[in-house]
Amino acid sequence: MSESSWNHEQSGQSVRLKSNPSKQGVTTGNSRKAGSRMMVQIEFSSSERTYYPKSLLEPCGNQNENDFQSLICQGRFGGPEDLRRILTLEKIKGQLTNVFYSMETSQTEFYAHQFKPILKFLNSSQGRLLIADEVGLGKTIESMYIWKELQVREEARRLLIICPAMLRQKWQDDLHQRFNIQADIVDTKSLLARLERGVSQPFVYIISLEGTRQGLGGGSDWDNPENNSPNFQLARLLDQNPASETLGLFDLVIVDEAHYLRNPTTASHRLGRLLRDASRHFVLLTATPIQTKSQDLFNLLRLVDQDTFYNEFVYNALSEANRPIFRAIRHLWTTPTNISAAQQEVATALQSHYFSDNSILHDIHKCLSSELLEDSARIELGYKLEKISLLGQYISRSRKTDVLPNRVIRKARTLGVEFSDLEWDFYQTVSQQIRRQCRGKKGAALFKLITRQRQMASCMVAAFRGWRKSGVLEELANVDEECLWEDLGIGIADWNDADDAINTPVDLNLTDDDLEELARNDSKYKELIKFLREVRQEDPSAKFVIFAYFRGTLHYLLERLLQDGIESCAIMGGMGDAKWDTVNRFRDPNGPLVLLSSEVGSEGIDLQHCRYIINYDLPWNPMRVEQRIGRLDRLGQQANSIVIANFSLRGTVEERILKRLYERIDIFRQSIGELEEILGPMTEKLLVDFFQQELTQQEMDKRIQQTIDAILNQRKIHDDLTDNAVNFLAFSDHIIQSIQDSKDKGRWLQPQELETFVADYFQRYYPGTTIHRRSQGENLFDIALSSEARIEFKTFLHGNQSATPTRLQSHQVTCFFDPKLSSAMGRGYELLEPTHSLIRWIRHRYESEQDKFYPVSALRLEATQAQLPPGLYTFVAQRWVFTGLKTESRIAYRLARYSDSEVFSETVSERVVMQAVQKGQPQVNVGNLIEDLNQVVINLQACKAALEEAFWREADDFATDNTNRCDVQLQSAESFAARKTQDLEERIERLRTTADPSGLRIIPALEGQLRRVRENFEVQRQLIDQRRSTSFQPNALAQGVIFLI
Repeated sequence: MSESSWNHEQSGQSVRLKSNPSKQGVTTGNSRKAGSRMMVQIEFSSSERTYYPKSLLEPCGNQNENDFQSLICQGRFGGPEDLRRILTLEKIKGQLTNVFYSMETSQTEFYAHQFKPILKFLNSSQGRLLIADEVGLGKTIESMYIWKELQVREEARRLLIICPAMLRQKWQDDLHQRFNIQADIVDTKSLLARLERGVSQPFVYIISLEGTRQGLGGGSDWDNPENNSPNFQLARLLDQNPASETLGLFDLVIVDEAHYLRNPTTASHRLGRLLRDASRHFVLLTATPIQTKSQDLFNLLRLVDQDTFYNEFVYNALSEANRPIFRAIRHLWTTPTNISAAQQEVATALQSHYFSDNSILHDIHKCLSSELLEDSARIELGYKLEKISLLGQYISRSRKTDVLPNRVIRKARTLGVEFSDLEWDFYQTVSQQIRRQCRGKKGAALFKLITRQRQMASCMVAAFRGWRKSGVLEELANVDEECLWEDLGIGIADWNDADDAINTPVDLNLTDDDLEELARNDSKYKELIKFLREVRQEDPSAKFVIFAYFRGTLHYLLERLLQDGIESCAIMGGMGDAKWDTVNRFRDPNGPLVLLSSEVGSEGIDLQHCRYIINYDLPWNPMRVEQRIGRLDRLGQQANSIVIANFSLRGTVEERILKRLYERIDIFRQSIGELEEILGPMTEKLLVDFFQQELTQQEMDKRIQQTIDAILNQRKIHDDLTDNAVNFLAFSDHIIQSIQDSKDKGRWLQPQELETFVADYFQRYYPGTTIHRRSQGENLFDIALSSEARIEFKTFLHGNQSATPTRLQSHQVTCFFDPKLSSAMGRGYELLEPTHSLIRWIRHRYESEQDKFYPVSALRLEATQAQLPPGLYTFVAQRWVFTGLKTESRIAYRLARYSDSEVFSETVSERVVMQAVQKGQPQVNVGNLIEDLNQVVINLQACKAALEEAFWREADDFATDNTNRCDVQLQSAESFAARKTQDLEERIERLRTTADPSGLRIIPALEGQLRRVRENFEVQRQLIDQRRSTSFQPNALAQGVIFLI
């Protein structure tokens, strides 16, 4: 439709100003003559109707390539606001895979490693991940970043966090204070009631592991509908409602301290399986995936994907097949690069049936035939190798040595203790009796005896007091299954079934006077007091965390410290929320000087404000030592160094074995890192041998030295690999750099972008809306919608529920755009982010009118900001969409210099365009400033040609990867269906063979579940087959010119 032919008397036509093409409106049908001019009434918004000369107007029409060229040749460019509107909307849609929607969305510092799990999670076809970062690197934050991504990308609204009871309050506080998320702490009964009402309502719930798992252990008949306890009802609800790709009882389940789930015979593990199957996405958090043996990791990975890790044989086979992949990565990053060795490792990997048909790996093998590889090609190959790793997609692990270049220094301090004659006599007597009783004992019976020895070494007075009361350890009568598995690797059933003969009292011949004498001259306690006072003299502000394994020790120390005028407090398991009051008192600069803590009591607590830790006793499990130290050695520790003090009780078993071993492997000064898989078993074997076997002093010393040598040898191998390579896991280093680059390049939704986006929207459509900044420099805004905006917003809310409540439809509300504005958190203000209903409403409106956006822009930018010489440059921005088993979408850029048509790399192009978007100014009279507009068109064509070549290269890679993913997806679907079918068929057969009428009544329901499993698999198979076909679409977004001055 030409300018002269359009009918100005027809209402509802989209038109724009020729002088400002981004100014668009619709004709009302009203017109009038003004002299020789025809004046046409245009409605730009509900409150803006203006008459313009028809000669200054033109119809909008649908944009196509010819329109772009025509507008450029006429010198008719929009401004920076047009480009910002287009690119910000693309971000807000939540579909771009190379944009982090969680970045800078919380009251936390930016650490690139915390976005590694997001990349792995988004790249996963299962939507499940084990996050196993070392203690103190921010696993809680990482899991919430994943939630923020899901909220924007998939409109996720139902989050369940399951954690030890003692951590519920911490989770609730962290979510509120760091992410402005309101979470409810619920019990099993209330969770069940809310789920039974349906899944339409959004929620964020926190529930305890202990309360939810109760009754679900081995032998439980939770699946019997006549068992009506809330836990059993919830378990059945989870079991009967497996999640699909688009619907589940939960959008995400996060399990904190997931190492409690690693024993497959426990109620915790069963609960984990039920939650996994009922949730669309599933994330496990633990700093210690391996505690005593590599089977621990297998059991956790099986929770992530039971169909891939069907049994331990398959897990070992996958691990073995995967080793050449990691060795190939290492060879690519050694200095100098060993290309031939990398190729040999890839060839080895291709011999495995897991990789033999993998076309990407075959392509990598061909690429490695070249003797010389540029750095960019080497990085790309490492990236591809990591992506096809058989284990890498299921687990994300960061170590402090890799991600914290300026780590806190750990300083070890030994507190030597010489027993008095009385103490030594009692210690020898008890030790000899325990060693005699240990002969021939195994398993739990052996560990029960050894536990007595450990308590005596922890605190002799507390141990003897307990034994005199009950004849057995106080803790043994009330032990928790998770503590047993955590420290000893045995189950509660084994513990309870152990030989009762070991519970006979130890023959001490201990009088009241002896006990008083031991307490009065407690050598270990005296050394503790001496150390505390020495440190306080040098550092009056110092505070201390004292760890002990046994409750009796903690109670004794609390009593003695208070008697000596040292204000102290204690935390241990079973305190519930009262623990947090104690921790907050300790954090107060005027609060207690000493915090006494048990193992379980300290889990999840951040104590980085303190720099002194005292191990009053040493755990058997080296990973528990690392967990203790990790309470202080974590992100946010302001001190340059922390001090770890350890007791050395000369002549004792603990001094001879544990202290000597731990000091030689330097556990107190550096993280265990990759040694965790071997340390647990070696330490345990050493101690068991001591108690079980008749070994002389020389024989035991030899055994200890052999163990130390073996561990040090493993550490040397690891250190040599690290020294000879830039990074043992090259991809990790590369990915952290790429995350930092994403932040620097603006691949995240920045507060000022949203602020401009919202203001622009209301200015265009609802000018009566007021957005008033509270005061100069303050980032709080009082927003009051106009009457028309309120009505339309209410209409939108009626059909679009959101997890984020709002009052904007009825009141003026104070809002803010920056999640890091700490003063705004928790005060009833509303954070405007992509998941907020107001932003979703704006997005909805713009998506229906996107064809009206003006796609040609001219901007002015300082050359120093672009890091290029002054001059005229042309740019093109496209949205690339690749669709298959999953959909990938990103914005691609190309920039060309007007003077010589040189096309710049994507990295440079993206940097310059994003700088122009953020800091560019309008450029007027563009047509008069450019000598040859046709040359601009030629340059733009060169940009598009470069983009086209890059697009189809990525499309080929995507198609290949899609085929591999579909194969894996189908295998997983088949395995899942087979597993569920077998389980249901066995349950049906078992019920048929019983004479229990109640059991027979369950059979029809189970047969219905069996039919649904088969139907669901057939639907999933057809869906996977459909997604084997891929589609690719490059969409033009924007183009224009940038004047660098």
